Amino acid sequence: MKSIIQDMKRNYFVNAVIMVILGLVLVIWPKSLGVLLCYLLGGALILMGIIQLVGFLRSERLGFYNKFSMLMGIVLILLGIWICTQPHIVLSIVPVVVGVIVLLHGVMDIQYTLDIKRTGNTKWWIALIAAILTLAVGLVLVFKPFAAYEISMILLGIAMLYDGGSDLVLLIFSYLSQRDTDRRIREFKGNE
Repeated sequence: MKSIIQDMKRNYFVNAVIMVILGLVLVIWPKSLGVLLCYLLGGALILMGIIQLVGFLRSERLGFYNKFSMLMGIVLILLGIWICTQPHIVLSIVPVVVGVIVLLHGVMDIQYTLDIKRTGNTKWWIALIAAILTLAVGLVLVFKPFAAYEISMILLGIAMLYDGGSDLVLLIFSYLSQRDTDRRIREFKGNE
């Protein structure tokens, strides 16, 4: 069971780091990236999809999470391929595409927040705030994309930095909750 959780955390960590790196690139070089940005974003999505599919293929578990991993992996790979092959079309809709990805991360963040709450962590609400802000950023990107390319790229970079950073914060809270739960189990077994 622990390897399943470790796989999920590793995948979540890799996705968060990719979002932070792409966010930094967008904030630092908003004008000069254009097509290169599409290749980076498409490549990152393909990589994230492959990680999801490898996790699906390696696992023996059944149920919703496993099916979701397979579906998410396929969707991410197909989206990544399309972005790499149609960069000029993508550049006109990048805010919406990234907004959808941020929304998906926000939904996953809500799920992890509920898991953190179930462990009894009293500071779970901090993770909830981060998850709600992630959802809000995604909604803004989807429904209010900006006309100016440079401003959009900087805002997208900030949104991606925030999304990846909030995922890292959730991982830290998850780790602390797990450590606290493990400590309580050890104390309980020691009192027997």
